[in-house]
Amino acid sequence: MYNDFFADMKTRMQPVVELAETNKKAMEELAALQKDSMTDVINASVAQFKELAQCQDPKLALEKQLEFYKSLESKMTDTAEKSIATISEAKDAFVAVIEESAKQTASEVEAAVKKASNIA
Repeated sequence: MYNDFFADMKTRMQPVVELAETNKKAMEELAALQKDSMTDVINASVAQFKELAQCQDPKLALEKQLEFYKSLESKMTDTAEKSIATISEAKDAFVAVIEESAKQTASEVEAAVKKASNIA
């Protein structure tokens, strides 16, 4: 009896475990993206500071600054796109788990109703 109870609980909790794993994976990917992005920004900022410190011509300094901002914008856009893809992937996984769980629950309820109506 206890074994049946624990097996049933394990089966019923499986969607929760799957959701937690999906969430964990998404958070790990987002954290890695954030870490890499910040590392790139800091390294690019240090390199830009060194370049500007050596630059004597204001026009050249302005051009270098514009190049830096365009590069930074490109990196941020890339990071944002990867983050959105990760979040969308997690959302799709969540929806799939919820839909499957709902189908299973509906099937179990239908079976219970049939069983109850046969008894009555």
